[in-house]
Amino acid sequence: MNAGNVTKVSSKITSKNQITIPKTVREFLKVRSTDTIEWQIEPNGRVMIVRSKPDLWQLVDEQEKKFGNLSTTEVDWGKDVESEDFD
Repeated sequence: MNAGNVTKVSSKITSKNQITIPKTVREFLKVRSTDTIEWQIEPNGRVMIVRSKPDLWQLVDEQEKKFGNLSTTEVDWGKDVESEDFD
């Protein structure tokens, strides 16, 4: 962003040192509640917040929660109703 297109938003730090990421920032970074962000701190004191790309093992964990893993038992749907004969 150049200096002419700067949007400023603010948020407060709670007593537990937590902040809520403002909606404007979440929408700009396209982040959701399960995403990870990175805080990049430069030597001059400037802090940049960027969306973090998940590593392979984060993706594996998400897929395992959603679909199970090799040791997950299959669902028994019961006896097949139709025959396997085709016309």
